[in-house]
Parts: sequence; C-alpha cells; structure tokens
Amino acid sequence: MKLMTVTAMRRDKKQCILFGAMAVFTLLFFYAFMYSDILITTSFGVNFWDVLFSGDIFRFYEVCHSDVDTAAYHIINTPDYDFLIYIIFAIWNLPLWIARKAAHVNIWESALAIAWAKTIILVFAALTMRAMVDICKTLNMDEKDRKDVVLLFATSSILFMSVFVTSQYDIIYLFFMLKSFDYYLKGDMWRFTAYMAAAVPVKSLAVFLFPALLLYREKNVFRICLHTAALFLPWLLFHFLFPMGDGNGGNIDNILVIFGQKLVFRNLEIPVFLLAVIVLYIACYVLQAPDDGKKAAINSVRIAFLSYALFFILCSTNPYWYILLLPFQCILTGLNVDRKYVNTILETITSICYVGMYVWLIPWCFDVRLVQSTYVAKMFGLRENTTNNSLEILHTILPSVYDMAESRAASYLFMVFLAGNIVYVVINFMRCENVALRNTDTPKYLYAIRFAMGIGVCMLPIMAYVF
Repeated sequence: MKLMTVTAMRRDKKQCILFGAMAVFTLLFFYAFMYSDILITTSFGVNFWDVLFSGDIFRFYEVCHSDVDTAAYHIINTPDYDFLIYIIFAIWNLPLWIARKAAHVNIWESALAIAWAKTIILVFAALTMRAMVDICKTLNMDEKDRKDVVLLFATSSILFMSVFVTSQYDIIYLFFMLKSFDYYLKGDMWRFTAYMAAAVPVKSLAVFLFPALLLYREKNVFRICLHTAALFLPWLLFHFLFPMGDGNGGNIDNILVIFGQKLVFRNLEIPVFLLAVIVLYIACYVLQAPDDGKKAAINSVRIAFLSYALFFILCSTNPYWYILLLPFQCILTGLNVDRKYVNTILETITSICYVGMYVWLIPWCFDVRLVQSTYVAKMFGLRENTTNNSLEILHTILPSVYDMAESRAASYLFMVFLAGNIVYVVINFMRCENVALRNTDTPKYLYAIRFAMGIGVCMLPIMAYVF
C-alpha cells in the first residue's frame, strides 16, 4: 500500500511538472503576438477616460480616436463598435491611462503595457472555460467528460488562432453567451435573456444564439415579444445615449455585409443563410421540447451548434469568429460519450483546415507584424529584412508547390472543413449505431497532437519573422 502511494505521488508530481511546463510554454506564445484590432480597441479604451473627464462622453463616437503608433502599426481612426465594449476595455486599461498621464509612459513602446492590454483576453478565456464547466455540470456530465470538454476547447487550433495569434476579443462576449446558455438549460429564461442582452451590445454576432433557443422553449407569442424587447433594450439605450456618426460603422452594418451567398429564385436574390436560419427558427417553434429534461437539454445544445454552424458554412466570415461555435461543438462531443473519439478527430481535422483556409485567404492575419510590438522583437530586435508571412516562405522555398496551391488550397481546405462538419452533424444529430471506434476513450496523445498543431499555428508569424 505504501509503495502504491509513493508511486501515485511520483506520477502526480510528474503530471504537475508537465502541465506547469505546458502552461509556461503556452503563455510565452500567448504574449508573443499583438494584432492591430486589439491595439485599436485598447487605444479607444485608454482614450475613453480623456473623453469622460473632458465632459464629452455623450459625443464619444465623434471625439474619440485611436492613436496607435507601434513598430508594426500606425493607426488613427474612430470607433465603430457598440459602446459597451469600450467600457469594458476602459475599465481594464485604466492602469495604462494612469501610466500615460502620470508617468508619461509611451504604452505602445512598452512590451509590458502591451502584454497587460492583451491579458484581458486571457482572463476571459479562463472565464469561458469555467462557464463551459458550469454548463457541463448542469448537463450532469461526470468529471472525466467535463475535463475532456475543456481539453478539447483548450487544444483546438481555433482557440490558438483566435485568442493567441489574432488577439481577438470575441472571447469576451462568448463568456456572456455561455453564461446565458447555462441559465437557459436551468430553465431561468429571464437570466438567459439578461446575459444575452449584455452580450449583444459587445458584438452583435451574439444575437444568432438567441432566436432559435427562445422559440424552442417558449411558444407564447406575447412572452416571445417581451424577451426579444428585453434583449435589444440595452443595445437601443446605448445607441440613443451614444449615437454613432456617419463615419462609424456600427455593429449592424458590419453584420449585413457577411450575407454574401445568394440563391437566385425567379430573378430574386435570397441570402442563403437567412433562408436557412428562418427554416431553423420555424422548426424550433413548431417542435415541442420533450418532457425528458436531459433530451431537451441535448436538443438545446444541438440547436446552439446549428445556429452558428449555418453561419460559418453559409456566410462570409472572419476566421476568429469561429470560436463562437467551438464551445457548443466541444459540449456536444462530451454529451455523446460513445462517439467522443471520432468527434475529437473530426474537430481536429476541421479546425486546422479552417485555419489553413484563412492562411491563404487573408495572410495578413498571420504576418510578421504580429510579433513586432511584443517581447519577441524586444528580445531579438526589429528585423527589416523579414518576409511578410509564411506563404512567402513557401513561395521562396517551393515555388512550384506554391503556384499549384495558390488557386486550390483555400477551396480544398474548405471542402474538407465542410465535409467534416456534415459528417459531424450526421453522427451527432441522428441515431448512428455503427460508428467506428464507438465507446473508445480518446487517447491522451491525441490531445498532445492537437496542442502541437495549435503551437504550429502560432509558429506561422514567428517563422516569417525568423526567416
């Protein structure tokens, strides 16, 4: 017995050392990148206090501007997102405003200041994973399945792309969305609406989660209207108090441009995504949730997954938005325990294909400028003779491969992504008794492979810098 105890302690110690090393390694890559989007939003958050103390807060969109001037980016523009996101960034970046005002620190030349600005994403990533655990508990998953759900999320290439490399704040309103979904599963519809009402003014993409779930649970038209009014009330209030000028894009304007795929019918152009989600909404209203609470909860996860799966398959989107779908895919994988291994393989393939597709479509999201404002440039010095991105490396080393892939790579990668997601829907939405590797535990080495692939995504800008 004593020998077994000693052996277990040694194993636990080794695991602690391994996870500690991985945590350090992960943080090094997290702080290695700074994309222009978060620098701009951080700048608005810092300048928020100047506008507030000058008494012009209700003219925020008219008088506030970004003043980013780093080694990589020189940006001056006006805010174009809804007001709540700037409040969140203002609160977080108050120390930077104080440092600039009191100590005259140039925050754009300070690697420490830039690291602080990005840490808000890390905090909300941790809160998001905590919210996922809460949802898993609400769904009565056991501890092992909860850990697998979080591991699946934490090792996805999508997380590394969205949170690490492109430094996007979508993880912030994703946290509010997941808290909202947790209350929905618990049957607390007004808290469900309240958290969604907090998410929508941060970024309107959160709104796609709301209608189908509401219609699936609520059949009374009057109560549907009340919840919908409550959802948009904060958003409307912010727009009334802090009106955007003609030069500010606004959330709704940004959303409308993504419905690019059209179906031509009798000389009428119909957005395919809108057609698909209207069908989904009608189906959710028509279908009655089963009396079995567990079945109803599983159906709710499927509906949430479908709401965003349709969005990413049928719309023109940015790569980092895919993180909105990822938690629901991970939770659905955890619910279908008997096919978890196959689902994990599918997520691994589809996520890396999705990232690879956008490496070809928008290579500037993975270019060398991401590291020129961080400790990487501070340690190794600015290099003016670097290539812009990893595609240029491929073009230099293997020009024939680059020429062959240039017109095909993105299309083929999207094809695999689409095929994988169709198969995922089939085996998770229908009764499939003959799924391969059924009731097989997901091997730990697969999570290690996923982590390595995520680090590989992080290496794309670094390779361009080193090359």
